Amino acid sequence: MAGRLIDMEPRRRLSLTRQEFLDGIRTSEGRAVCAYICPRSANYVEKVSNIELVSSFGADLINMEAFDPYRPQMCGLPSRDSGEDTVFKEHLQLEMGYGWTIRELRELTGRPIGLILKVKEYEDQTFSGIGRNTVLSEQMLDHVLEEGYDYVTLCGFEKSRMLDALKMAKEIIDDRIALAVTIPHGPGKSGEKPIYNLREIITPDYAYELTMAGADIVAVPAVGVTPGFTPDYVSDLIDSIHRGGALAAVSIAHSLEGSDEDTVRRIAVSNKVCGADMYNFSAGGVFESVALPEALMAFCIAVKGRRFTYRAMCQSPLR
Repeated sequence: MAGRLIDMEPRRRLSLTRQEFLDGIRTSEGRAVCAYICPRSANYVEKVSNIELVSSFGADLINMEAFDPYRPQMCGLPSRDSGEDTVFKEHLQLEMGYGWTIRELRELTGRPIGLILKVKEYEDQTFSGIGRNTVLSEQMLDHVLEEGYDYVTLCGFEKSRMLDALKMAKEIIDDRIALAVTIPHGPGKSGEKPIYNLREIITPDYAYELTMAGADIVAVPAVGVTPGFTPDYVSDLIDSIHRGGALAAVSIAHSLEGSDEDTVRRIAVSNKVCGADMYNFSAGGVFESVALPEALMAFCIAVKGRRFTYRAMCQSPLR
């Protein structure tokens, strides 16, 4: 066994097999924190990319949301072609960060990196902007494998399509990288039927079905984040995920990743008590690109203490 993810030095984290990656999260015993990055908005700290920011404030792994895998961009890093930044430097002090590969970003941070892909609710559904290039397909999964991601996360709301998508993805990915699935905080509607209670979308039985369809990690809304997701209900979801042999992640979303430190501490402890294996800390801080760094650090300290939080904050990726 490779050991606990929270114990590993940065370079060791980048050499893990799929099973070692999953075992590293499991044996961390509810202390692994994944930070989401949404690069379609600017970097939070001048001349620092958001992926560097979350790594420096305690995140153990990183998931890319609304990230164009065909034209990677990470604002705050200088573009590989310096000419791409020139037009902005004439008017704005902004480095656009074009041209960095996933393998380079992994080396820069010493963190495993995943990519979120959307699953269509219906066949003719279309997406605009960056969303056009983050839709699940066989070609996209092949690209993910080629680019060197550590895991991929499927995101969607329509049950039958999600189950079919998982089975398709599992056939292509096999055991090469980990496969996660997330049910977001709430779509407002699912298909033609308005949904105002997320319990109608994510149930213990459905959580179990996702594991049987091939998910290694199933993420559900965290206690205190989505209305109606009480400690008892989230505990039932987590028990179902564990019964299926998968890891249970809880998602801190609904913009609470931009909340005050006392609030995120309460969320942290409430969900650790429920049995969560890991935590997805979403990207809605003061704008939709990265969490507030002080909120992320407070959350990390609450679930894994200063010992492991400071270690994640301080260790050089060259270690």
